[in-house]
Amino acid sequence: MQMRWLTLRKFSVGTFLLLLSVPAFAVATPRFAFVANSSDNTVSIYTVNATTGFLRDNGYALAGSKPSSVAVTPSGAFLYVANAGSHNVSAFAVNLTNGKLTEVTGSPFAAETGACAAAVSPSGAFLFVANKTTGNVSAYSIDTTTGALTAVSGSPFTAGTSPAALAVDPSGKFLYVANSGSDNISGFSISSSGALAAISGSPFAAGTTPMGLAVTASDKFVYVANNGSKNVSAFSLNASTGALTAVSGSPFAAETKPSALAVDPSSKFVYVTNSGSNNVSEFTLNSSTGALTPVSGSPVSTDKAPATVTVDPSGQFVFVGNESADDVSMFTLNSSTGALSAIVPGPTRARKSPVAVVVSAGTTAITYTPSYAYVADFEGGVPTLAVNPTTGDLTAVSGSPFGSGSPRVVALAPNGKFLYTANGSGNIGEYTVDSSTGALTSIGTVTAGDSPYAVAVDPSSRFVFAVCIDTNGVYAYKINQTTGALTAVKGSPFTTDIVAPDDVTVDPTGRFALVSEACCADTAGISVYSINTSTGKLTAVAGSPFLPPSGTSEPSWVTVDPTGRFAYSANGQSFGTGGITAYSINATSGKLTLIGTPLAGGAAPWAVTTDIIGKYVYMTNNDATIDGYSINSNTGELTALPGSPFSASAATRGISADPSGSFLYLSNGDQLLGYSIDAATGAITQLSTSPYSAGSDPMGVFVAGTIH
Repeated sequence: MQMRWLTLRKFSVGTFLLLLSVPAFAVATPRFAFVANSSDNTVSIYTVNATTGFLRDNGYALAGSKPSSVAVTPSGAFLYVANAGSHNVSAFAVNLTNGKLTEVTGSPFAAETGACAAAVSPSGAFLFVANKTTGNVSAYSIDTTTGALTAVSGSPFTAGTSPAALAVDPSGKFLYVANSGSDNISGFSISSSGALAAISGSPFAAGTTPMGLAVTASDKFVYVANNGSKNVSAFSLNASTGALTAVSGSPFAAETKPSALAVDPSSKFVYVTNSGSNNVSEFTLNSSTGALTPVSGSPVSTDKAPATVTVDPSGQFVFVGNESADDVSMFTLNSSTGALSAIVPGPTRARKSPVAVVVSAGTTAITYTPSYAYVADFEGGVPTLAVNPTTGDLTAVSGSPFGSGSPRVVALAPNGKFLYTANGSGNIGEYTVDSSTGALTSIGTVTAGDSPYAVAVDPSSRFVFAVCIDTNGVYAYKINQTTGALTAVKGSPFTTDIVAPDDVTVDPTGRFALVSEACCADTAGISVYSINTSTGKLTAVAGSPFLPPSGTSEPSWVTVDPTGRFAYSANGQSFGTGGITAYSINATSGKLTLIGTPLAGGAAPWAVTTDIIGKYVYMTNNDATIDGYSINSNTGELTALPGSPFSASAATRGISADPSGSFLYLSNGDQLLGYSIDAATGAITQLSTSPYSAGSDPMGVFVAGTIH
């Protein structure tokens, strides 16, 4: 019986986390997904819903140039990224609670030219990296305490021409490398030190341009996706020698340009991405012979140029990175037939050119728990209320309200450490957050323009963006990661294509900032800016501002759905017709395209938000109502929910869904209102203890939470 290795890690608080060995046949629970985005040098982080398979954005981290592969240790404690452009390996420690990445001391570690694929041994002791340009494999030992890498003696080891993929067998005895330039597979035995030695008979002939490779969990078969010959080579694996023998009937036909391959943990099914035909070939695997048989209905469609595929550790879900579409297709896996079904809503956006996906496992499912509601009180300060995660009831935190400055909007950094307010007094308030009590400590303010109306923090918790309605520009700041203090980004404020900005939001991937404009009739729209991941500098997207149909009022607020595909604006009715407008977001450029026609809302709509999954949209109105809409996952179009509009006690303002998706909170200028959300219908029902006291003039609200 193969066992997971025991790992002991010490954290800065002096406590130890013990990762117990569990039998290999125990069902692992997916927790985090990591995606390498080769065109913007980042790694996207997602949490995985262990019940539905939905990937929820959880920020991103910077990697090296052209990250091409990701590998995670069996414990989930460390992530490694092969950077083909900078010829090195980025190493990260993974926070096992929330998935956040912290670069390991000494990272990046040198590799050879064209480091394009990475694999960790089952013990977590070694990392192997294929170097495509130099035709060899770098081998490293992994410090299981720090995650640091040390080159194995004799590394790098010669492979074939242009190695493009590699995998370690489950026993940890053998490494296999797909050589795309020499159309074969190099096989190596792995010594106790991590050194490689060629297996007798290696290399083994494959099809034309082998690009993807996987070994079954049963340790019996090896499969190779041949990009040039549109098929899959299948081999039986000799468990004693590591030698490969072609399976009878091999190769098996796939579609156009098969580029990556994955096998499910039960060794029953094989999945192959076909980058030229935008689909995934599905096969059943004969456990005796290794022969492949297409699943009924195969192939299943994906988005453009699927470049990578992985099956989650539980064997329930399949994720496909679509390189040209900048998104990740999500599927449920039928354990009886192997058929894949698209997860709704989806697909979910990545950053630029997602080419590799890996999923880490744990023993418990990810849960989001609401913690505190932070309110912008225009009369001064930030009232703070603790959220009862079971009932949604709110209770004032000791010492509340905190700070001053006539805030209209409040925004919390995703790392939970810092909070910022858009203050009517002409500045941005800066606070540190006590995670155990919710209490805020003011650390000062930073100058903004005239009449700050909104503030937003990017998903990486590195940048803050603010707009001031009487100043035609977007203010950008960099966050000091130790203190939370803000420093203006060079070139800020950014004034291209902006008039009377009213609201600002950042899409879930962190690629784009969207700004709604309050002025003027027939010219007020939404300006979109791309965000430089290194500096925070903003560049206007061509075509900005994107206007609603003629006669539609100005967008007073804008939000982006959790998949990153759609934007929704509340049209404030200062002029023209009010209501809500829907747009699709171009994954590559950020351009907006109107979806359908604007829908009617209440009188003078104010703010808009979605639920945490992306099924529903809610909009506040000045006539004491809340409009609710369902989202068509395919088109982004909205349909009014049954029972909408829902009543409120006064003209409503800011609105926020809690991170668990159970509750909705909004301010009405007098109090804070709380509602429960019916997950099946989207209907909202006011909580029995609502409303709640939250200052004299509550305007904006933000509900924080924790990931477990």
